[in-house]
Amino acid sequence: MYICMGEAKEILKFEGGEEIKPCTKCMYLGTKIDQSGDNTTEIKHRISQTRKAINALNSFWWHKNITKNRKLCIYQTIIQNILVYGAELWQIPTREINKILPTEMDVLRRPARKSRMERKKKNI
Repeated sequence: MYICMGEAKEILKFEGGEEIKPCTKCMYLGTKIDQSGDNTTEIKHRISQTRKAINALNSFWWHKNITKNRKLCIYQTIIQNILVYGAELWQIPTREINKILPTEMDVLRRPARKSRMERKKKNI
């Protein structure tokens, strides 16, 4: 199978009768690729995988006997790597950045033992 970018989808035919059919999406080296050519599918997938990891480590984040430095180290080694794997090649639209930032803030709030309800107001 191969991904065909754009509208025209043709079956590739080779000598000997072998055919390769087009597909609309695939996984390559752990990265989701679709026919639109943008990165929104991959970014959504990365955010989803990151949220799963954050929730799996929830008791770790809220544990009182684990230092904030140790939690930050786990964040940097596990959570950030899940979130930004392959990001060197992304062209990130603003709407996707606005989805990534709350995911990071969610995990950074937990070691600080702050819930979403405990928002600090800006002093003007």
